[in-house]
Amino acid sequence: MSEQPVLATLAKFQQTACEALASSILTAAGYLRHDPTHRDAIALTAGVMLLESPTGSGKTLTLGRTLEAVRGRLPEKCVWFWFAPFVGLVAQTRDALAEQCPSLRLRTLTGDRDVKSLRDGDVFVQTWASVAKTNKESLRVRRAGGDGPQSLDDMLADLRADGVHIGVVIDEAHLNFGVTARAAAGFYLNVLRPDFTLLATATPNDEALVAFEKLAGVKVESRVTVARSEVVSAGLNKKGLKLGVISFRGEAARLIEPETAALTAGWDQHQRIKKRLEERGIKTTPLMLVQVEDQKKGDVDPVRRVEDKLIDLGIPKSAIAVHTSGEPDPGFHTLAYDDSKEVLVFKVAVATGFDAPRAWTLVSVRPSRGRAFGLQIVGRIMRVHPSVRPTHGQDDLLDRGYVFLTNGEEQGGLEAAAAELKAVRSSIEAIADELSVQEFSNPTLPRSRLHPAAAPKTPEERASRLEALVEAGIVETAALKRSSDEQDRLIAQGEWRRSLQETPLFAELPLGSAPPPTVPRKSKSYRVRTELGVPPALLQEVLPAPELWDSAIAVATARALFRQKETPVDFLLRRKGSVDISLRDLFLSGAIEERHLSVRMSDARIAEVAQEAFAFNDHLDPRRFKSALIEEFKAACDRGGIEYEPEDLRRGLDLFAMQKPSALGDALREAQAAHVQVVPGRPLPELVVDEDAQLLPSRLGAYEVFPPNMNGEERSFAELLDRDKSGRVKWWLRLQESSLWAVPIILPNGRRFFPDFAIGIDGRKTPESIALIEIKDDGSTGRLHSDTNLVKIRVQHKEYRGVWWTVREEGLWTNAELDRERERIYTRGRFDVEDLVAT
Repeated sequence: MSEQPVLATLAKFQQTACEALASSILTAAGYLRHDPTHRDAIALTAGVMLLESPTGSGKTLTLGRTLEAVRGRLPEKCVWFWFAPFVGLVAQTRDALAEQCPSLRLRTLTGDRDVKSLRDGDVFVQTWASVAKTNKESLRVRRAGGDGPQSLDDMLADLRADGVHIGVVIDEAHLNFGVTARAAAGFYLNVLRPDFTLLATATPNDEALVAFEKLAGVKVESRVTVARSEVVSAGLNKKGLKLGVISFRGEAARLIEPETAALTAGWDQHQRIKKRLEERGIKTTPLMLVQVEDQKKGDVDPVRRVEDKLIDLGIPKSAIAVHTSGEPDPGFHTLAYDDSKEVLVFKVAVATGFDAPRAWTLVSVRPSRGRAFGLQIVGRIMRVHPSVRPTHGQDDLLDRGYVFLTNGEEQGGLEAAAAELKAVRSSIEAIADELSVQEFSNPTLPRSRLHPAAAPKTPEERASRLEALVEAGIVETAALKRSSDEQDRLIAQGEWRRSLQETPLFAELPLGSAPPPTVPRKSKSYRVRTELGVPPALLQEVLPAPELWDSAIAVATARALFRQKETPVDFLLRRKGSVDISLRDLFLSGAIEERHLSVRMSDARIAEVAQEAFAFNDHLDPRRFKSALIEEFKAACDRGGIEYEPEDLRRGLDLFAMQKPSALGDALREAQAAHVQVVPGRPLPELVVDEDAQLLPSRLGAYEVFPPNMNGEERSFAELLDRDKSGRVKWWLRLQESSLWAVPIILPNGRRFFPDFAIGIDGRKTPESIALIEIKDDGSTGRLHSDTNLVKIRVQHKEYRGVWWTVREEGLWTNAELDRERERIYTRGRFDVEDLVAT
């Protein structure tokens, strides 16, 4: 004889919610009996109830017991249709109802559509997709089939004709309609036409519920809200949720991939919980949840990527379960009881309704999608396992859930969810009919234009106003066939446009004659001052020939790289790095817990991330470039008598490229220097400007005046040069970026860098004594420290040599230089033109 399941005793908050929902159903039934002619109106208002209760609070149990509570108490028998959001939750819901609500009889749409066989309290559990499509003939249950059962549509019509009440339960109402929203709403309103609708959600005040009300044409009149504190007191939710944010220090910031660190931190927490359960003699194996992003076209499968990393952590593949829409686990809902599985890798779909009370730890490697999504994720790990309830509230480690994130700044949804859950209080209230109106004013328009006409009050008024707009050519004739809501919108927009036509924006201005004809402006030109030593043309760097990049330059770059102070050989045997973890409770106040963790670097991920490091130059094939580097790496190891495996070389090279990205650029710059050509640019042009332009004369400017193409910082620097009393500055020229006569310098990435100024410096040993200057703004808050500038500041012109960088700080012009150890630009010393002589 099989053992009968033990029926759960409702917690106080569950009993209160159950009684409130049952009372609302009975009240609505009384309205229907008293006024049957307004059945639809009553059903869509008084017949609609909402249960808001945190995930893990037993909503299915509460709703099931509510159906049991009204069974036999309604004027007529009632048949219920229960909609789960996903196919995978149908079986879970049926199992829960069968075990805990024995007076309800579970039926199936495929075989139980005989009206005569149905009785009070029968429940059909399904998804909207199984019954609602635009073309109902594509669904077998909605087609009459000869000698087979009647169609679902006919069954519902017969139930209604016999006076049988129809009830609907919509679990996870904020997302239940899903992709079939419009078809589901049509089925709900036109075919189901339920007398009672029970909505349930773990997402308080969700905007999607408002959308549901509008789409389904209902008005939630009764709302039952359960506070999280009540669920915690009942031992169904953990007391707190600790958010673990990982930060990197030292070289770990470049060497350790955040995802690997988060998985390591999650597994470390999982092991702590597992050990504590063993110490307390609780025979439960905890479950770690790992949430991944959706796969994008062309990307590596995120499930496979994460699974490989988990195996790298030493987790047996047999202990890892995977469940996604593309790879569903047929035994998914038995994971709650399968202690052989310690990790579940999943995507978004599992975040709703998945019941796994042995889950304590969640690692999220995808960005949160906001408050509602955060609520669902929190719910996955906040349930309390039955075996732990006897000690609930006695162990801080076991009384909390743990979430570890790859990027704390992107996970605001979790914190918003926790804040909202803390603020919710139990309530049973009627929802008033409120209308919020926002007014947006435009101060440039007359006040009368800010208020579009009110919406039509009758169909006759709507038709009249719309026809007038059609006749005026403001609204298309097709608008006459639109829905009333769409016509109201078009009327508002059309009458607004007509008001603007009738009252032009500048109506108050007197009418004048046609504008005066345009008079061509005279221009003035300024010659190049060759008498100051300004050359007729400047020297430009041009790229090496295409055939040299993947052969001579690639090999020369590899050799230059292994001549540097630090080379890939130093990274050959590196495996782990250290990270910091900050744990803080989102529900409970208290000190932040700090941890340090050693994290193994994933070879696969390092190779994936490092690919970009070798593709920094559009002219250099990354594969051939990396092949040349590997060959030189082998030679360096052989010269030093260092043993290695092929994967060691690849990982060491990748780690080096990730931590020292500028080293590759420096080596390439050295290698390509022998092949970069220098040629004269186009002759310097005349400076042609509007004759009315207010250009001040310049003592040393290449064009006699301060040209108009300078910003404030550049103008200030040009004035400094013009005031030079040392006699070193012979002339200065503001260069034009990307012009045919400027001075481009070839960068390691193959792009060009155009310095701001060319200056003739007496005594400088370069062609025409030219020095190049780059002007930057504030070194603490401006553009100086950008990644682009870290590339530019390393290079020098093949003939004019190094570019001098300067920035104004507190009114003084200061030199900017590169700190190669810290990979940062810093300012040092006051700018002096004498420094340009020898550099």
